Amino acid sequence: MQAVAQRLQDQPILPHQKILSLTFMHGSRRRLDAEFRGNPALSGKAVAMTIDSFAQNVWHRWRTLAGSLNAEVGDFNQTCDACGQLLEKEAVARWVARSYPVIVVDEAQELAAPRLRMISALAGHSAVFVAADEFQCLDDNVDTAPFMTWFATGDITPLDQIHRTNQAGLLAASANLRQLIAPAPGQGLQIHYEYPNMAPFRIGSAIAAAHGTVAVLYPPGGGSWAQSLAQRLSQGLYSAKFNIPPIILAHEARAADKVNAMMAAIGDIDDMGYKDLMRRIAPLEDQPLWMPRVQASLRASAHRLGKTNWTSGEVRTLMERTAANHRAYSGDRPRGVPLLSIHQAKNRQFDHVIILWPPGVPGDDELKARLLYNGITRARRSCKVFVRTQALLNEAPFVFAQPAFAATA
Repeated sequence: MQAVAQRLQDQPILPHQKILSLTFMHGSRRRLDAEFRGNPALSGKAVAMTIDSFAQNVWHRWRTLAGSLNAEVGDFNQTCDACGQLLEKEAVARWVARSYPVIVVDEAQELAAPRLRMISALAGHSAVFVAADEFQCLDDNVDTAPFMTWFATGDITPLDQIHRTNQAGLLAASANLRQLIAPAPGQGLQIHYEYPNMAPFRIGSAIAAAHGTVAVLYPPGGGSWAQSLAQRLSQGLYSAKFNIPPIILAHEARAADKVNAMMAAIGDIDDMGYKDLMRRIAPLEDQPLWMPRVQASLRASAHRLGKTNWTSGEVRTLMERTAANHRAYSGDRPRGVPLLSIHQAKNRQFDHVIILWPPGVPGDDELKARLLYNGITRARRSCKVFVRTQALLNEAPFVFAQPAFAATA
């Protein structure tokens, strides 16, 4: 933010221009939007959106040119690739730069090839500020090498100051995990194994005692444990030593899960007529809150654009975008203590974090270290890690080959 503010001081933007802030997830978009608003030098001068929304906007504005280039939208990757193809045309990139002479890209380590194509095309026309941390990439399917090669061609400034917490144990554990060194308990960090019968009481007690915001996180493979724990806590836990009233762990379902459920309920719709599709959707039960907007978009496409038939891929894409926008702007959140996968929790912060670490977390030692790192770094004041079996304390990411040096709290 300081570099962007300095850029505006040296080269002020015009009244009609804005800083364009691009992110991958709506949680990050909201965080960046708040940071811009809280910075007196940047407040009111920035627009934050997801990179996929930006790609869709560019494609719609230049859809005639896109048609001549056979640059068609589809899923997120196809849409971003189509946008990248457009931005490689100087007229399109200059059109963006006239409105957005400064572009900020957050979480850029996850710039897969289609998104990297977009940003590299813009870099020749706008001042692009990129924030990236390869260690925070949690997607094993993303090849970060092309991005890192491109990133190395820029003017790189390491960001060493940590603002989210001053708890020594959290800071030391984060530093160690980045070097594949075992995290050690310390100020703000506890790592526990509890007997199966005692674990729900200890976890419930930790949640009940927390003052401030709190969340329960789990890595891949931990969903079933998290759900069973949520069921136990919802009933309250009582014993000679514990009196824990009911605690609601509110699982934030992924938009993709709801989209998949709706697509399965609708059934085969390839090349289905608009009216038949609407009749298929109308009687479905347990429709997500965003489904009326999907139906409104179907009607608008039929009445205004004359689109009479839909393929399964087109309907899925429409649902995905509508669900993403609903999550971003509706403020619709389940009530209770957030229960999230570590992937879902990226770019979010809580005063206290509980991590449930089960057996069978997929990936190599480094991926497990990245997962635990991303979980621990969601915490401002404290993080308590509960492992489901004692043997896990002798495996990565809690034990690695001994290095020459390890940070301690």
